[in-house]
Amino acid sequence: MDRKKLKSQIQELDEQLAVEFGLLKLDGRERYAAIRRISPLWWVGGAAVAGAILGKLTAGRGGPMAVARQGMNLFRFASLVMPGMAIAASPAAKDAL
Repeated sequence: MDRKKLKSQIQELDEQLAVEFGLLKLDGRERYAAIRRISPLWWVGGAAVAGAILGKLTAGRGGPMAVARQGMNLFRFASLVMPGMAIAASPAAKDAL
């Protein structure tokens, strides 16, 4: 391959990477905005319920903080697996649809 063709391919890949990075950045902003719309009371309550489901209340190690921490880890995992979960549950997102 000649040098000019290689440079054009590199330029094309660089532009594609810039577009992909922009989309990832936008997705991150949307997730952050969706999470900020959820009341902290829902997060704490949901974390406690999730921790109780995982059996951390009966373990007695770490007390309520361990329960909340385990529940928040579960929510973080769920948001990675199902990114639309927080957005779909948001009242503002329902109005936008």
